[in-house]
Amino acid sequence: MNTMSYYEMREFVNRFTWIFAKTYAEQCPHEYIVKTKIDPAHWNDFENFVATIRSIGFEAAYKHRIGRYYIMGQYYYWTMGAPISETIILNRGKISDYQLVDNTWILKGNKEL
Repeated sequence: MNTMSYYEMREFVNRFTWIFAKTYAEQCPHEYIVKTKIDPAHWNDFENFVATIRSIGFEAAYKHRIGRYYIMGQYYYWTMGAPISETIILNRGKISDYQLVDNTWILKGNKEL
């Protein structure tokens, strides 16, 4: 696996229709793509994108789960931490919906602040 340039990453995320995670609409609004639902011709790019998040992203927490995150444009991207070859979900949340406080992502408007 290789890391991707910023341009390659932008091109990758703009290539797909992202699915809104309806189940988490209130407590964790975000979108995702599923590796097995995209053209297999893009699976290598999917893995390279995940590898790039893990390589150059930053560590932060969300609801006590530590993960690696990467901010690009109006979104931040993450996976759930499985080995790259086993990762099938790539998530993204809108920066405008969250704030990073003490290295923890918090949904804006959350009264627990």
